[in-house]
Amino acid sequence: MSALWRFLTSLKTCAWLGLLFTVSGAAGSVVMGWYPDLFGDMDAQLFSGWWSQKGFAAPVATLWLYGLLLSTGLLAVNAACCTAERLLQIFRGTVTLRRLLPHLMHLAFLGVVLSHLVSATSGDRIKGIQIPEGRFAPIGATGLVLAVDKIHVEMAPQGYPKDFGAAVSLYRGNATVARGWIRSNEPLFHEGYGIYLKTFGQTPWGAPYAEFDANRDPGALPILLSCLLFTAANLLYLFPVRKKDETSD
Repeated sequence: MSALWRFLTSLKTCAWLGLLFTVSGAAGSVVMGWYPDLFGDMDAQLFSGWWSQKGFAAPVATLWLYGLLLSTGLLAVNAACCTAERLLQIFRGTVTLRRLLPHLMHLAFLGVVLSHLVSATSGDRIKGIQIPEGRFAPIGATGLVLAVDKIHVEMAPQGYPKDFGAAVSLYRGNATVARGWIRSNEPLFHEGYGIYLKTFGQTPWGAPYAEFDANRDPGALPILLSCLLFTAANLLYLFPVRKKDETSD
Protein backbone atom coordinates (compact mmCIF):
# COMPACT_ATOMS: atom_id res chain seq x y z
CA MET A 1 0.00 0.00 0.00
CA SER A 2 2.84 2.38 0.79
CA ALA A 3 4.30 1.83 -2.70
CA LEU A 4 0.91 2.57 -4.27
CA TRP A 5 0.55 5.72 -2.18
CA ARG A 6 4.03 6.91 -3.22
CA PHE A 7 3.07 6.31 -6.85
CA LEU A 8 -0.21 8.23 -6.50
CA THR A 9 1.43 11.22 -4.77
CA SER A 10 4.60 11.31 -6.89
CA LEU A 11 5.49 14.35 -8.99
CA LYS A 12 7.01 11.97 -11.54
CA THR A 13 3.64 10.26 -11.87
CA CYS A 14 2.06 13.64 -12.57
CA ALA A 15 4.71 14.45 -15.20
CA TRP A 16 4.31 11.11 -17.02
CA LEU A 17 0.53 11.39 -16.94
CA GLY A 18 0.78 14.92 -18.32
CA LEU A 19 2.90 13.57 -21.19
CA LEU A 20 0.36 10.81 -21.85
CA PHE A 21 -2.46 13.37 -21.83
CA THR A 22 -0.61 15.61 -24.31
CA VAL A 23 0.32 12.78 -26.69
CA SER A 24 -3.21 11.33 -26.56
CA GLY A 25 -4.79 14.70 -27.25
CA ALA A 26 -2.42 15.38 -30.15
CA ALA A 27 -3.12 11.94 -31.62
CA GLY A 28 -6.86 12.49 -31.23
CA SER A 29 -6.75 15.78 -33.13
CA VAL A 30 -5.34 13.85 -36.11
CA VAL A 31 -7.28 10.59 -35.82
CA MET A 32 -10.67 12.30 -35.56
CA GLY A 33 -10.14 13.70 -39.05
CA TRP A 34 -9.41 10.21 -40.39
CA TYR A 35 -12.66 8.73 -39.04
CA PRO A 36 -15.42 11.33 -39.57
CA ASP A 37 -18.15 8.69 -39.53
CA LEU A 38 -17.02 7.50 -36.11
CA PHE A 39 -16.38 10.84 -34.40
CA GLY A 40 -18.60 13.20 -36.41
CA ASP A 41 -21.57 12.97 -34.05
CA MET A 42 -19.59 12.90 -30.78
CA ASP A 43 -20.86 16.34 -29.81
CA ALA A 44 -24.43 15.66 -30.92
CA GLN A 45 -25.27 13.75 -27.74
CA LEU A 46 -24.02 13.20 -24.22
CA PHE A 47 -20.53 11.73 -24.22
CA SER A 48 -21.68 8.75 -22.16
CA GLY A 49 -24.29 7.94 -24.82
CA TRP A 50 -21.77 8.23 -27.64
CA TRP A 51 -19.26 6.10 -25.70
CA SER A 52 -21.78 3.32 -25.08
CA GLN A 53 -22.55 3.19 -28.81
CA LYS A 54 -19.14 3.73 -30.41
CA GLY A 55 -16.49 3.74 -27.71
CA PHE A 56 -15.67 0.07 -28.28
CA ALA A 57 -16.64 -0.18 -31.94
CA ALA A 58 -13.16 0.60 -33.27
CA PRO A 59 -10.51 -0.03 -30.57
CA VAL A 60 -7.60 1.17 -32.73
CA ALA A 61 -9.27 4.41 -33.78
CA THR A 62 -10.35 5.21 -30.21
CA LEU A 63 -7.08 4.18 -28.54
CA TRP A 64 -6.12 7.86 -28.10
CA LEU A 65 -9.40 8.42 -26.26
CA TYR A 66 -8.65 5.61 -23.82
CA GLY A 67 -5.29 7.26 -23.13
CA LEU A 68 -6.91 10.65 -22.66
CA LEU A 69 -9.53 9.34 -20.22
CA LEU A 70 -7.01 7.21 -18.31
CA SER A 71 -4.51 10.05 -17.93
CA THR A 72 -7.23 12.50 -16.88
CA GLY A 73 -8.62 10.11 -14.28
CA LEU A 74 -5.20 9.30 -12.84
CA LEU A 75 -4.21 12.97 -12.82
CA ALA A 76 -7.32 13.68 -10.77
CA VAL A 77 -6.42 10.88 -8.33
CA ASN A 78 -2.83 12.14 -8.17
CA ALA A 79 -3.99 15.68 -7.40
CA ALA A 80 -6.45 14.48 -4.73
CA CYS A 81 -3.90 12.24 -3.00
CA CYS A 82 -1.14 14.85 -3.14
CA THR A 83 -3.42 17.53 -1.70
CA ALA A 84 -4.72 15.23 1.04
CA GLU A 85 -1.17 14.36 2.09
CA ARG A 86 0.23 17.91 1.95
CA LEU A 87 -2.74 19.58 3.62
CA LEU A 88 -2.32 17.36 6.66
CA GLN A 89 1.31 18.48 6.90
CA ILE A 90 0.42 22.13 6.34
CA PHE A 91 -2.30 22.25 8.98
CA ARG A 92 0.02 20.59 11.49
CA GLY A 93 2.50 23.44 10.96
CA THR A 94 2.31 27.05 9.85
CA VAL A 95 -0.65 27.75 7.57
CA THR A 96 0.00 30.45 4.99
CA LEU A 97 -1.86 31.39 1.83
CA ARG A 98 1.20 30.68 -0.28
CA ARG A 99 1.45 27.12 1.01
CA LEU A 100 -2.26 26.59 0.31
CA LEU A 101 -2.28 28.04 -3.23
CA PRO A 102 -0.92 24.94 -5.05
CA HIS A 103 -3.60 22.84 -3.42
CA LEU A 104 -6.29 25.34 -4.36
CA MET A 105 -5.11 24.75 -7.94
CA HIS A 106 -5.44 21.01 -7.36
CA LEU A 107 -8.97 21.44 -5.99
CA ALA A 108 -9.90 23.65 -8.94
CA PHE A 109 -8.56 21.00 -11.34
CA LEU A 110 -10.62 18.36 -9.56
CA GLY A 111 -13.65 20.63 -9.86
CA VAL A 112 -13.14 20.86 -13.63
CA VAL A 113 -12.76 17.08 -14.01
CA LEU A 114 -15.79 16.25 -11.87
CA SER A 115 -17.90 18.92 -13.60
CA HIS A 116 -17.01 17.49 -17.00
CA LEU A 117 -18.02 14.08 -15.68
CA VAL A 118 -21.42 15.53 -14.73
CA SER A 119 -21.75 17.08 -18.20
CA ALA A 120 -20.80 13.79 -19.84
CA THR A 121 -23.46 11.78 -18.01
CA SER A 122 -26.37 14.20 -17.58
CA GLY A 123 -27.96 17.13 -19.33
CA ASP A 124 -29.53 17.21 -22.78
CA ARG A 125 -28.56 17.72 -26.43
CA ILE A 126 -31.29 18.54 -28.95
CA LYS A 127 -29.90 19.04 -32.46
CA GLY A 128 -31.19 20.29 -35.79
CA ILE A 129 -34.43 22.11 -34.93
CA GLN A 130 -35.40 23.67 -38.27
CA ILE A 131 -38.11 26.33 -38.13
CA PRO A 132 -39.34 28.46 -41.09
CA GLU A 133 -39.93 32.15 -40.45
CA GLY A 134 -43.36 32.67 -38.90
CA ARG A 135 -43.60 29.04 -37.75
CA PHE A 136 -42.83 27.17 -34.52
CA ALA A 137 -41.58 23.78 -33.36
CA PRO A 138 -41.27 21.93 -30.04
CA ILE A 139 -37.87 21.70 -28.36
CA GLY A 140 -37.59 17.96 -27.89
CA ALA A 141 -39.56 16.67 -24.92
CA THR A 142 -38.96 19.78 -22.78
CA GLY A 143 -42.51 21.10 -23.15
CA LEU A 144 -41.07 24.31 -24.62
CA VAL A 145 -42.04 25.56 -28.08
CA LEU A 146 -39.79 27.86 -30.11
CA ALA A 147 -41.32 30.29 -32.62
CA VAL A 148 -39.28 32.19 -35.21
CA ASP A 149 -40.76 35.67 -35.57
CA LYS A 150 -38.20 37.08 -38.01
CA ILE A 151 -34.97 36.03 -39.72
CA HIS A 152 -32.38 38.63 -40.67
CA VAL A 153 -29.41 37.87 -42.95
CA GLU A 154 -26.85 40.49 -43.96
CA MET A 155 -24.68 39.44 -46.89
CA ALA A 156 -21.17 40.75 -47.54
CA PRO A 157 -20.28 42.04 -51.03
CA GLN A 158 -18.20 38.90 -51.53
CA GLY A 159 -21.37 36.80 -51.24
CA TYR A 160 -20.97 35.21 -47.81
CA PRO A 161 -23.23 35.97 -44.81
CA LYS A 162 -21.77 38.86 -42.82
CA ASP A 163 -24.31 38.59 -40.03
CA PHE A 164 -27.43 36.56 -39.41
CA GLY A 165 -29.88 36.22 -36.57
CA ALA A 166 -33.42 35.37 -35.63
CA ALA A 167 -36.00 37.07 -33.43
CA VAL A 168 -37.64 34.26 -31.45
CA SER A 169 -40.33 33.68 -28.85
CA LEU A 170 -40.36 30.80 -26.40
CA TYR A 171 -43.64 29.35 -25.17
CA ARG A 172 -44.75 26.88 -22.53
CA GLY A 173 -48.34 26.04 -23.25
CA ASN A 174 -50.07 29.29 -24.16
CA ALA A 175 -47.73 31.46 -22.10
CA THR A 176 -44.77 33.35 -23.52
CA VAL A 177 -41.83 32.62 -21.22
CA ALA A 178 -39.00 34.34 -23.12
CA ARG A 179 -38.25 36.48 -26.14
CA GLY A 180 -34.99 37.50 -27.69
CA TRP A 181 -32.72 37.90 -30.66
CA ILE A 182 -30.40 34.96 -31.27
CA ARG A 183 -27.18 35.22 -33.27
CA SER A 184 -24.50 32.63 -33.94
CA ASN A 185 -22.57 33.53 -30.78
CA GLU A 186 -25.47 34.96 -28.77
CA PRO A 187 -27.77 32.14 -27.55
CA LEU A 188 -31.00 32.49 -25.63
CA PHE A 189 -30.97 30.90 -22.16
CA HIS A 190 -34.04 29.65 -20.32
CA GLU A 191 -34.62 26.99 -17.65
CA GLY A 192 -31.02 25.80 -17.94
CA TYR A 193 -31.19 25.38 -21.73
CA GLY A 194 -29.08 27.36 -24.16
CA ILE A 195 -30.74 27.78 -27.57
CA TYR A 196 -28.13 28.31 -30.29
CA LEU A 197 -28.60 29.47 -33.87
CA LYS A 198 -26.51 27.18 -36.09
CA THR A 199 -27.38 28.04 -39.68
CA PHE A 200 -30.10 29.28 -42.02
CA GLY A 201 -31.47 28.45 -45.45
CA GLN A 202 -34.57 28.25 -47.60
CA THR A 203 -37.29 25.63 -47.65
CA PRO A 204 -38.21 23.94 -50.97
CA TRP A 205 -41.10 26.40 -51.26
CA GLY A 206 -38.79 29.41 -50.83
CA ALA A 207 -39.47 30.40 -47.22
CA PRO A 208 -36.42 31.28 -45.08
CA TYR A 209 -35.73 29.00 -42.12
CA ALA A 210 -33.31 28.93 -39.22
CA GLU A 211 -31.77 25.87 -37.58
CA PHE A 212 -31.21 25.70 -33.83
CA ASP A 213 -29.60 23.46 -31.24
CA ALA A 214 -30.80 23.36 -27.62
CA ASN A 215 -28.35 22.20 -24.96
CA ARG A 216 -28.58 21.79 -21.20
CA ASP A 217 -25.17 21.42 -19.58
CA PRO A 218 -25.33 21.19 -15.76
CA GLY A 219 -21.53 21.15 -15.49
CA ALA A 220 -20.94 24.41 -17.37
CA LEU A 221 -21.20 26.81 -14.42
CA PRO A 222 -19.08 24.67 -12.04
CA ILE A 223 -16.44 24.37 -14.80
CA LEU A 224 -16.36 28.15 -15.18
CA LEU A 225 -16.06 28.73 -11.43
CA SER A 226 -13.33 26.09 -11.10
CA CYS A 227 -11.38 27.66 -13.96
CA LEU A 228 -11.64 31.09 -12.33
CA LEU A 229 -10.37 29.65 -9.04
CA PHE A 230 -7.49 27.90 -10.84
CA THR A 231 -6.53 31.13 -12.66
CA ALA A 232 -6.73 33.25 -9.51
CA ALA A 233 -4.60 30.80 -7.53
CA ASN A 234 -1.99 30.72 -10.31
CA LEU A 235 -1.81 34.53 -10.51
CA LEU A 236 -1.49 34.88 -6.75
CA TYR A 237 1.25 32.25 -6.67
CA LEU A 238 3.22 34.19 -9.28
CA PHE A 239 3.30 37.34 -7.15
CA PRO A 240 6.72 37.76 -5.50
CA VAL A 241 6.80 37.51 -1.71
CA ARG A 242 9.23 38.82 0.85
CA LYS A 243 11.97 36.38 1.76
CA LYS A 244 10.85 36.03 5.35
CA ASP A 245 7.34 35.02 4.21
CA GLU A 246 8.55 32.27 1.90
CA THR A 247 7.86 28.80 3.20
CA SER A 248 8.66 25.57 1.44
CA ASP A 249 5.64 23.68 0.14
